[in-house]
Amino acid sequence: MKKLNLTILIGLMLIANSIAQTKPNVVLILADDLGYGDVGYHGGKEIPTPNIDELAEHGTNFSAGYAMAPVCAPSRAGLLTGRYQNRFGFEDNPGGPFRQTVDTKPGIPLNELTLGEFMKSEGYKTAWIGKDHQGKYEQFMPYNRGFDFFFGFNNGASSYFVKGNNKQMLLKGNKPVRSEPEYLTDAFGREAVNFIERNKKKPFFLYVPFNAIHGPLQATPKDLKKFKHIKNKKRQTLAAMHSAMDRNIGKIIDKLKEHNLEENTLVIFYSDNGGKPNGNHSYNHPLKGQKGTVLEGGIRVPFVFQWKGKIKAKQQLDFPVAAIDIYSTIYNAINSKVELTNALDGINLMPYLKGEEKAAPADRNIYWRFLYQWAIRNNEWKLLKLKGKDKAELYHISEDISESKNVIEEFPEVAKKLKNEFDLWSDTMIEPQWSYQGSFGGPINVKKAK
Repeated sequence: MKKLNLTILIGLMLIANSIAQTKPNVVLILADDLGYGDVGYHGGKEIPTPNIDELAEHGTNFSAGYAMAPVCAPSRAGLLTGRYQNRFGFEDNPGGPFRQTVDTKPGIPLNELTLGEFMKSEGYKTAWIGKDHQGKYEQFMPYNRGFDFFFGFNNGASSYFVKGNNKQMLLKGNKPVRSEPEYLTDAFGREAVNFIERNKKKPFFLYVPFNAIHGPLQATPKDLKKFKHIKNKKRQTLAAMHSAMDRNIGKIIDKLKEHNLEENTLVIFYSDNGGKPNGNHSYNHPLKGQKGTVLEGGIRVPFVFQWKGKIKAKQQLDFPVAAIDIYSTIYNAINSKVELTNALDGINLMPYLKGEEKAAPADRNIYWRFLYQWAIRNNEWKLLKLKGKDKAELYHISEDISESKNVIEEFPEVAKKLKNEFDLWSDTMIEPQWSYQGSFGGPINVKKAK
Protein backbone atom coordinates (compact mmCIF):
# COMPACT_ATOMS: atom_id res chain seq x y z
CA MET A 1 0.00 0.00 0.00
CA LYS A 2 2.82 2.41 0.93
CA LYS A 3 4.54 1.68 -2.37
CA LEU A 4 1.30 2.33 -4.27
CA ASN A 5 0.73 5.59 -2.41
CA LEU A 6 4.27 6.68 -3.18
CA THR A 7 3.75 5.87 -6.87
CA ILE A 8 0.54 7.88 -6.93
CA LEU A 9 2.24 10.75 -5.13
CA ILE A 10 5.12 10.83 -7.62
CA GLY A 11 2.63 10.75 -10.49
CA LEU A 12 0.68 13.64 -9.05
CA MET A 13 3.90 15.59 -8.58
CA LEU A 14 4.88 14.99 -12.19
CA ILE A 15 1.46 16.13 -13.37
CA ALA A 16 1.65 19.25 -11.21
CA ASN A 17 5.13 19.97 -12.52
CA SER A 18 3.96 19.52 -16.11
CA ILE A 19 1.05 21.91 -15.53
CA ALA A 20 3.41 24.47 -13.97
CA GLN A 21 5.75 24.30 -16.93
CA THR A 22 2.92 24.86 -19.42
CA LYS A 23 1.76 28.07 -17.74
CA PRO A 24 2.83 30.82 -20.12
CA ASN A 25 5.71 33.08 -19.23
CA VAL A 26 5.21 36.83 -19.58
CA VAL A 27 7.91 39.32 -20.58
CA LEU A 28 6.87 42.97 -20.37
CA ILE A 29 9.40 45.38 -21.90
CA LEU A 30 9.01 49.10 -21.44
CA ALA A 31 10.85 51.89 -23.26
CA ASP A 32 11.16 55.34 -21.71
CA ASP A 33 10.23 58.47 -23.74
CA LEU A 34 10.30 56.57 -27.05
CA GLY A 35 8.94 58.55 -29.98
CA TYR A 36 6.13 57.04 -32.07
CA GLY A 37 8.14 57.53 -35.26
CA ASP A 38 11.41 56.07 -33.99
CA VAL A 39 10.67 52.39 -34.65
CA GLY A 40 11.12 50.77 -38.02
CA TYR A 41 7.67 49.24 -38.21
CA HIS A 42 6.18 52.74 -37.91
CA GLY A 43 8.27 53.87 -40.84
CA GLY A 44 11.32 55.12 -38.96
CA LYS A 45 14.40 54.98 -41.20
CA GLU A 46 17.17 56.77 -39.32
CA ILE A 47 17.55 54.34 -36.40
CA PRO A 48 17.42 50.61 -37.23
CA THR A 49 15.28 48.69 -34.72
CA PRO A 50 15.43 45.12 -36.04
CA ASN A 51 14.51 43.41 -32.77
CA ILE A 52 11.54 45.62 -31.97
CA ASP A 53 10.44 45.24 -35.58
CA GLU A 54 10.73 41.46 -35.27
CA LEU A 55 8.22 41.53 -32.42
CA ALA A 56 5.78 43.38 -34.68
CA GLU A 57 6.55 41.02 -37.57
CA HIS A 58 5.77 37.93 -35.49
CA GLY A 59 2.96 39.48 -33.48
CA THR A 60 0.27 42.14 -33.37
CA ASN A 61 0.87 45.87 -33.55
CA PHE A 62 -1.72 48.27 -32.19
CA SER A 63 -1.28 51.47 -34.19
CA ALA A 64 -3.40 53.40 -31.67
CA GLY A 65 -1.81 52.17 -28.45
CA TYR A 66 -1.84 54.65 -25.59
CA ALA A 67 0.10 55.26 -22.41
CA MET A 68 -1.91 56.25 -19.34
CA ALA A 69 -0.21 59.61 -18.83
CA PRO A 70 2.23 61.84 -20.70
CA VAL A 71 4.95 61.45 -18.05
CA CYS A 72 6.70 58.46 -16.53
CA ALA A 73 5.45 57.59 -13.06
CA PRO A 74 1.65 57.95 -13.33
CA SER A 75 1.77 56.15 -16.68
CA ARG A 76 3.54 53.21 -15.05
CA ALA A 77 1.19 53.25 -12.05
CA GLY A 78 -1.72 52.64 -14.42
CA LEU A 79 0.20 49.85 -16.14
CA LEU A 80 1.16 48.10 -12.91
CA THR A 81 -2.36 48.15 -11.44
CA GLY A 82 -4.51 47.79 -14.55
CA ARG A 83 -6.52 50.74 -13.22
CA TYR A 84 -6.68 54.43 -13.90
CA GLN A 85 -4.01 55.83 -11.61
CA ASN A 86 -6.35 58.75 -10.92
CA ARG A 87 -8.43 56.34 -8.83
CA PHE A 88 -5.74 56.52 -6.15
CA GLY A 89 -4.46 60.04 -6.77
CA PHE A 90 -1.26 59.11 -8.62
CA GLU A 91 -1.55 61.91 -11.16
CA ASP A 92 2.03 63.15 -11.32
CA ASN A 93 5.59 61.99 -10.75
CA PRO A 94 6.22 61.31 -7.04
CA GLY A 95 7.86 63.73 -4.65
CA GLY A 96 8.72 67.35 -5.01
CA PRO A 97 8.00 70.41 -2.85
CA PHE A 98 4.66 71.24 -4.43
CA ARG A 99 1.51 70.77 -2.33
CA GLN A 100 2.39 67.33 -1.03
CA THR A 101 0.32 66.60 2.07
CA VAL A 102 1.95 65.39 5.25
CA ASP A 103 -0.26 62.31 5.41
CA THR A 104 0.17 61.17 1.80
CA LYS A 105 3.28 59.27 0.70
CA PRO A 106 3.69 59.30 -3.08
CA GLY A 107 3.43 55.77 -4.45
CA ILE A 108 0.96 53.04 -5.41
CA PRO A 109 -1.22 52.45 -2.32
CA LEU A 110 -0.72 49.10 -0.65
CA ASN A 111 -4.36 48.13 -1.24
CA GLU A 112 -3.72 48.15 -5.00
CA LEU A 113 -2.58 44.76 -6.32
CA THR A 114 0.43 45.26 -8.57
CA LEU A 115 1.16 42.98 -11.50
CA GLY A 116 4.09 41.60 -9.52
CA GLU A 117 1.90 40.71 -6.55
CA PHE A 118 -0.73 39.17 -8.80
CA MET A 119 1.73 37.06 -10.79
CA LYS A 120 3.50 35.91 -7.65
CA SER A 121 0.15 34.78 -6.22
CA GLU A 122 -0.25 32.70 -9.39
CA GLY A 123 3.01 30.85 -8.70
CA TYR A 124 5.29 32.84 -10.99
CA LYS A 125 8.89 33.80 -10.33
CA THR A 126 8.93 37.55 -10.75
CA ALA A 127 11.60 40.09 -11.64
CA TRP A 128 11.78 43.85 -12.07
CA ILE A 129 14.89 44.89 -13.98
CA GLY A 130 15.30 48.57 -14.77
CA LYS A 131 13.82 51.89 -13.73
CA ASP A 132 11.56 52.19 -10.68
CA HIS A 133 9.75 55.50 -10.38
CA GLN A 134 6.88 54.48 -8.13
CA GLY A 135 7.83 56.18 -4.88
CA LYS A 136 10.98 56.35 -2.77
CA TYR A 137 9.50 54.89 0.42
CA GLU A 138 10.50 51.37 1.43
CA GLN A 139 6.97 49.95 1.25
CA PHE A 140 6.74 50.91 -2.43
CA MET A 141 10.00 49.34 -3.54
CA PRO A 142 9.69 46.50 -6.10
CA TYR A 143 10.93 43.85 -3.66
CA ASN A 144 8.01 44.79 -1.38
CA ARG A 145 5.44 44.83 -4.19
CA GLY A 146 5.60 41.25 -5.44
CA PHE A 147 8.93 41.07 -7.26
CA ASP A 148 11.32 38.31 -6.17
CA PHE A 149 14.27 39.94 -7.92
CA PHE A 150 15.04 43.61 -8.42
CA PHE A 151 17.96 45.18 -10.25
CA GLY A 152 17.61 48.83 -11.04
CA PHE A 153 17.30 52.32 -9.61
CA ASN A 154 14.58 54.34 -7.93
CA ASN A 155 14.32 57.71 -9.62
CA GLY A 156 13.08 59.41 -12.76
CA ALA A 157 16.50 59.17 -14.40
CA SER A 158 19.99 57.80 -13.88
CA SER A 159 23.42 58.11 -15.40
CA TYR A 160 24.07 55.28 -17.85
CA PHE A 161 27.60 54.97 -16.46
CA VAL A 162 27.32 53.90 -12.83
CA LYS A 163 30.63 54.42 -11.07
CA GLY A 164 31.58 54.32 -7.41
CA ASN A 165 30.94 58.01 -6.82
CA ASN A 166 27.75 58.18 -8.86
CA LYS A 167 25.04 60.12 -7.06
CA GLN A 168 22.27 57.84 -8.31
CA MET A 169 22.17 54.53 -6.45
CA LEU A 170 21.84 51.28 -8.37
CA LEU A 171 20.27 48.48 -6.36
CA LYS A 172 20.28 44.69 -6.46
CA GLY A 173 17.44 43.78 -4.18
CA ASN A 174 17.76 46.29 -1.38
CA LYS A 175 21.56 46.32 -1.54
CA PRO A 176 23.44 49.14 -3.28
CA VAL A 177 25.60 48.37 -6.30
CA ARG A 178 28.42 50.86 -5.96
CA SER A 179 29.89 50.29 -9.39
CA GLU A 180 28.55 48.67 -12.56
CA PRO A 181 31.13 47.87 -15.24
CA GLU A 182 28.67 47.86 -18.15
CA TYR A 183 26.66 50.59 -19.82
CA LEU A 184 23.40 50.57 -17.87
CA THR A 185 21.16 49.44 -20.75
CA ASP A 186 23.54 46.52 -21.35
CA ALA A 187 23.51 45.73 -17.63
CA PHE A 188 19.72 45.56 -17.64
CA GLY A 189 19.83 43.28 -20.68
CA ARG A 190 22.39 41.05 -18.98
CA GLU A 191 20.32 40.69 -15.80
CA ALA A 192 17.15 39.98 -17.80
CA VAL A 193 18.88 37.21 -19.75
CA ASN A 194 20.33 35.75 -16.55
CA PHE A 195 16.88 35.74 -14.91
CA ILE A 196 15.44 33.77 -17.83
CA GLU A 197 18.35 31.33 -17.65
CA ARG A 198 17.77 30.76 -13.92
CA ASN A 199 14.03 30.27 -14.33
CA LYS A 200 13.71 28.60 -17.73
CA LYS A 201 12.02 25.51 -16.25
CA LYS A 202 9.38 27.34 -14.25
CA PRO A 203 6.82 30.02 -15.13
CA PHE A 204 8.21 33.52 -14.84
CA PHE A 205 7.09 37.12 -15.15
CA LEU A 206 9.88 39.41 -16.29
CA TYR A 207 9.29 43.17 -16.24
CA VAL A 208 12.07 45.17 -17.95
CA PRO A 209 11.43 48.93 -17.77
CA PHE A 210 14.50 50.31 -19.54
CA ASN A 211 15.37 53.92 -18.75
CA ALA A 212 16.43 54.28 -22.39
CA ILE A 213 15.88 56.59 -24.14
CA HIS A 214 15.20 59.02 -21.27
CA GLY A 215 17.93 61.55 -20.52
CA PRO A 216 20.68 62.11 -19.72
CA LEU A 217 21.82 61.64 -23.30
CA GLN A 218 24.74 59.23 -22.85
CA ALA A 219 26.02 56.43 -25.08
CA THR A 220 29.09 54.28 -25.53
CA PRO A 221 31.72 55.28 -28.11
CA LYS A 222 31.05 52.04 -29.98
CA ASP A 223 27.35 52.80 -30.35
CA LEU A 224 27.98 56.43 -31.21
CA LYS A 225 30.29 55.39 -34.03
CA LYS A 226 27.39 53.62 -35.78
CA PHE A 227 25.62 56.95 -36.16
CA LYS A 228 28.48 59.29 -36.96
CA HIS A 229 26.58 60.28 -40.12
CA ILE A 230 23.97 62.06 -37.97
CA LYS A 231 25.23 65.63 -37.62
CA ASN A 232 23.01 66.72 -34.75
CA LYS A 233 25.01 65.47 -31.73
CA LYS A 234 22.01 65.08 -29.46
CA ARG A 235 20.08 63.15 -32.09
CA GLN A 236 23.20 61.06 -32.72
CA THR A 237 23.43 60.18 -29.03
CA LEU A 238 19.71 59.39 -28.89
CA ALA A 239 20.13 57.05 -31.86
CA ALA A 240 23.01 55.25 -30.16
CA MET A 241 21.00 54.85 -26.94
CA HIS A 242 18.00 53.55 -28.86
CA SER A 243 20.18 51.08 -30.76
CA ALA A 244 21.57 49.78 -27.46
CA MET A 245 18.07 49.19 -26.13
CA ASP A 246 17.03 47.37 -29.31
CA ARG A 247 20.15 45.21 -29.07
CA ASN A 248 19.29 44.17 -25.52
CA ILE A 249 15.69 43.43 -26.45
CA GLY A 250 17.22 41.11 -29.04
CA LYS A 251 19.27 39.39 -26.33
CA ILE A 252 16.10 38.73 -24.33
CA ILE A 253 14.31 37.28 -27.37
CA ASP A 254 17.38 35.20 -28.28
CA LYS A 255 17.43 33.69 -24.79
CA LEU A 256 13.78 32.69 -25.18
CA LYS A 257 14.64 31.10 -28.53
CA GLU A 258 17.62 29.28 -27.06
CA HIS A 259 15.39 27.44 -24.62
CA ASN A 260 12.42 27.01 -27.01
CA LEU A 261 10.29 29.29 -24.87
CA GLU A 262 8.85 31.60 -27.54
CA GLU A 263 5.69 29.54 -28.01
CA ASN A 264 5.10 29.59 -24.26
CA THR A 265 5.91 33.25 -23.68
CA LEU A 266 3.78 36.34 -24.15
CA VAL A 267 6.06 39.28 -24.96
CA ILE A 268 4.76 42.83 -24.72
CA PHE A 269 6.58 46.00 -25.76
CA TYR A 270 5.49 49.60 -25.43
CA SER A 271 6.66 53.03 -24.20
CA ASP A 272 5.60 54.81 -21.01
CA ASN A 273 4.83 58.03 -22.93
CA GLY A 274 5.71 59.76 -26.17
CA GLY A 275 9.03 61.20 -27.18
CA LYS A 276 10.31 64.67 -26.43
CA PRO A 277 11.84 66.22 -29.57
CA ASN A 278 12.76 69.32 -27.57
CA GLY A 279 14.45 67.20 -24.91
CA ASN A 280 15.82 63.81 -25.90
CA HIS A 281 15.46 64.49 -29.66
CA SER A 282 13.17 61.53 -30.29
CA TYR A 283 10.66 61.80 -33.13
CA ASN A 284 6.88 61.41 -32.85
CA HIS A 285 6.12 61.78 -36.56
CA PRO A 286 3.36 62.04 -37.76
CA LEU A 287 1.93 62.99 -34.38
CA LYS A 288 1.47 66.44 -32.90
CA GLY A 289 2.88 67.32 -29.49
CA GLN A 290 5.32 65.59 -27.19
CA LYS A 291 5.87 64.19 -23.71
CA GLY A 292 4.09 66.24 -21.08
CA THR A 293 1.00 66.92 -23.21
CA VAL A 294 -2.19 64.97 -23.89
CA LEU A 295 -1.75 65.55 -27.60
CA GLU A 296 -1.08 62.34 -29.53
CA GLY A 297 2.68 62.89 -29.41
CA GLY A 298 2.58 62.72 -25.61
CA ILE A 299 0.49 59.59 -25.16
CA ARG A 300 0.31 57.54 -28.39
CA VAL A 301 3.17 55.05 -28.41
CA PRO A 302 4.55 51.87 -30.03
CA PHE A 303 2.46 48.97 -28.68
CA VAL A 304 3.21 45.36 -29.65
CA PHE A 305 2.31 41.84 -28.50
CA GLN A 306 4.06 38.62 -29.58
CA TRP A 307 3.16 35.06 -28.60
CA LYS A 308 4.20 32.67 -31.32
CA GLY A 309 1.61 30.07 -32.17
CA LYS A 310 -1.03 31.75 -29.99
CA ILE A 311 -1.66 35.20 -31.43
CA LYS A 312 -1.73 36.37 -35.03
CA ALA A 313 1.49 37.41 -36.71
CA LYS A 314 1.84 40.39 -39.05
CA GLN A 315 -1.40 41.82 -37.73
CA GLN A 316 -2.08 45.52 -37.28
CA LEU A 317 -5.15 46.67 -35.37
CA ASP A 318 -6.12 50.32 -35.54
CA PHE A 319 -8.70 50.77 -32.78
CA PRO A 320 -7.56 52.48 -29.56
CA VAL A 321 -6.14 50.41 -26.70
CA ALA A 322 -4.34 51.48 -23.55
CA ALA A 323 -1.73 50.30 -21.09
CA ILE A 324 -4.41 49.42 -18.52
CA ASP A 325 -5.44 46.67 -20.97
CA ILE A 326 -2.15 44.86 -20.42
CA TYR A 327 -3.05 43.65 -16.90
CA SER A 328 -6.46 42.35 -18.07
CA THR A 329 -4.86 40.65 -21.06
CA ILE A 330 -2.21 38.92 -18.93
CA TYR A 331 -4.93 37.86 -16.44
CA ASN A 332 -6.80 36.10 -19.23
CA ALA A 333 -3.70 34.82 -21.05
CA ILE A 334 -2.63 32.82 -17.99
CA ASN A 335 -6.24 31.68 -17.42
CA SER A 336 -6.37 33.14 -13.93
CA LYS A 337 -9.35 32.46 -11.70
CA VAL A 338 -8.30 34.83 -8.92
CA GLU A 339 -11.07 37.13 -7.73
CA LEU A 340 -9.56 40.61 -7.68
CA THR A 341 -10.60 42.95 -4.90
CA ASN A 342 -10.23 46.00 -7.12
CA ALA A 343 -11.94 45.77 -10.50
CA LEU A 344 -9.63 46.28 -13.48
CA ASP A 345 -10.33 49.17 -15.82
CA GLY A 346 -8.73 47.59 -18.89
CA ILE A 347 -10.18 45.16 -21.39
CA ASN A 348 -8.98 41.70 -22.39
CA LEU A 349 -7.20 41.97 -25.73
CA MET A 350 -6.68 38.22 -26.25
CA PRO A 351 -9.71 37.73 -28.56
CA TYR A 352 -8.34 40.48 -30.82
CA LEU A 353 -4.78 39.19 -30.64
CA LYS A 354 -5.97 35.72 -31.64
CA GLY A 355 -8.07 37.08 -34.49
CA GLU A 356 -11.31 35.83 -32.91
CA GLU A 357 -12.71 39.35 -32.73
CA LYS A 358 -12.34 41.86 -35.55
CA ALA A 359 -14.59 44.79 -34.69
CA ALA A 360 -13.35 47.47 -32.32
CA PRO A 361 -14.78 47.36 -28.79
CA ALA A 362 -18.07 49.25 -28.97
CA ASP A 363 -18.81 52.35 -26.88
CA ARG A 364 -15.42 52.43 -25.22
CA ASN A 365 -13.82 55.64 -23.97
CA ILE A 366 -10.24 56.05 -22.82
CA TYR A 367 -9.58 58.91 -20.40
CA TRP A 368 -6.61 61.03 -19.35
CA ARG A 369 -6.47 63.52 -16.51
CA PHE A 370 -3.06 65.03 -15.94
CA LEU A 371 -3.23 67.91 -13.48
CA TYR A 372 -4.20 70.83 -15.71
CA GLN A 373 -4.82 68.86 -18.91
CA TRP A 374 -7.36 66.24 -19.84
CA ALA A 375 -8.53 64.19 -22.81
CA ILE A 376 -11.12 61.60 -23.79
CA ARG A 377 -11.00 59.40 -26.85
CA ASN A 378 -13.38 56.86 -28.40
CA ASN A 379 -13.02 54.98 -31.67
CA GLU A 380 -13.69 58.05 -33.77
CA TRP A 381 -13.26 61.27 -31.78
CA LYS A 382 -10.87 62.86 -29.30
CA LEU A 383 -11.68 65.86 -27.11
CA LEU A 384 -8.88 67.49 -25.12
CA LYS A 385 -7.91 70.57 -23.18
CA LEU A 386 -4.31 71.68 -22.82
CA LYS A 387 -2.61 73.62 -20.05
CA GLY A 388 -2.94 77.34 -20.57
CA LYS A 389 -5.70 77.01 -23.17
CA ASP A 390 -9.14 78.53 -22.52
CA LYS A 391 -11.04 76.21 -24.83
CA ALA A 392 -11.18 72.50 -25.50
CA GLU A 393 -10.25 71.05 -28.89
CA LEU A 394 -12.01 68.31 -30.85
CA TYR A 395 -10.35 66.09 -33.45
CA HIS A 396 -11.73 63.43 -35.78
CA ILE A 397 -8.86 61.30 -34.55
CA SER A 398 -9.65 58.16 -36.54
CA GLU A 399 -9.07 60.20 -39.70
CA ASP A 400 -6.69 62.87 -38.41
CA ILE A 401 -4.01 61.29 -36.21
CA SER A 402 -1.86 64.42 -36.61
CA GLU A 403 -4.55 66.53 -34.90
CA SER A 404 -4.23 69.04 -37.72
CA LYS A 405 -7.81 70.36 -37.73
CA ASN A 406 -9.80 71.34 -34.66
CA VAL A 407 -13.44 70.66 -35.60
CA ILE A 408 -15.15 71.69 -32.36
CA GLU A 409 -17.11 74.45 -34.12
CA GLU A 410 -18.39 71.98 -36.71
CA PHE A 411 -19.42 69.25 -34.25
CA PRO A 412 -20.48 70.96 -31.01
CA GLU A 413 -22.82 68.12 -30.03
CA VAL A 414 -20.01 65.59 -30.27
CA ALA A 415 -17.85 67.80 -28.05
CA LYS A 416 -20.67 68.28 -25.53
CA LYS A 417 -21.32 64.54 -25.30
CA LEU A 418 -17.65 63.71 -24.81
CA LYS A 419 -17.22 66.45 -22.19
CA ASN A 420 -20.20 65.12 -20.24
CA GLU A 421 -18.75 61.60 -20.37
CA PHE A 422 -15.35 62.87 -19.24
CA ASP A 423 -16.89 64.77 -16.33
CA LEU A 424 -18.85 61.71 -15.21
CA TRP A 425 -15.63 59.66 -15.24
CA SER A 426 -13.53 62.35 -13.56
CA ASP A 427 -16.05 62.70 -10.74
CA THR A 428 -15.41 59.05 -9.82
CA MET A 429 -11.67 59.67 -9.45
CA ILE A 430 -10.04 61.23 -6.38
CA GLU A 431 -8.07 64.45 -6.57
CA PRO A 432 -4.29 64.41 -7.15
CA GLN A 433 -2.47 63.48 -3.97
CA TRP A 434 0.72 65.39 -4.82
CA SER A 435 2.12 67.54 -7.59
CA TYR A 436 5.79 67.33 -8.42
CA GLN A 437 5.49 69.40 -11.57
CA GLY A 438 3.83 72.39 -9.99
CA SER A 439 4.97 74.58 -12.85
CA PHE A 440 2.34 72.88 -15.05
CA GLY A 441 -0.30 75.27 -13.77
CA GLY A 442 -1.98 76.88 -10.79
CA PRO A 443 -2.71 75.40 -7.38
CA ILE A 444 -4.48 72.10 -7.06
CA ASN A 445 -6.75 71.05 -4.24
CA VAL A 446 -5.05 68.09 -2.57
CA LYS A 447 -6.85 65.90 -0.10
CA LYS A 448 -5.95 62.74 1.74
CA ALA A 449 -6.16 59.54 -0.30
CA LYS A 450 -9.13 57.33 0.46
